Amino acid sequence: MKRLALVGLLVLTITVVGWFGWLSRESASDEVVPVITVMDILHATDLQEGIKQGVLENDPDKVAYWLEKAKEVAEAAQLPASDLAYLDSRQAKEYVKFNAKRSLFNDEFEQRFYALKGIESLKEKYPEARDLFANAERLLAKRDQIVMNIASTLSDGAAPGEAEIKKAKSMWMERYQQQTENEKSDELTQ
Repeated sequence: MKRLALVGLLVLTITVVGWFGWLSRESASDEVVPVITVMDILHATDLQEGIKQGVLENDPDKVAYWLEKAKEVAEAAQLPASDLAYLDSRQAKEYVKFNAKRSLFNDEFEQRFYALKGIESLKEKYPEARDLFANAERLLAKRDQIVMNIASTLSDGAAPGEAEIKKAKSMWMERYQQQTENEKSDELTQ
């Protein structure tokens, strides 16, 4: 019985050692595993900002320039030929432009939000952001409710008049102006 247990333990030990040996040979193969993916490259901040600028200026050369930069990075990272071909494709160009337009929608929405403006023209300008419209509308409704609450406070709880609403809007915009100035000051000190 002891002999059978010893043989079983020996077989188990040989199997485990063999398994780990096989795993170490597999991991030590000469195959290069990229440290970056094509999506990492396309979502790099500098590339996205460059593409966004190209889309904003309606400059296809600028978009092409940044896609060429993306391809250079992909080549340096030794990405597969299929990834390099994708970066040369119309699909890659449409993908980065699509994302840039969504980002531009967000940027312009933020400006309009604080300036107490609507977004109807933005919806027409950036249909690529269609799935963001409902949330943007909810934010605008909350903003307008906050302004009305400020106006109600200014009118001591009575229904706010035109003067209180105008003052509430002015206070809202002053707050935004103050916040923007603080952010710029913080950027300069960093």
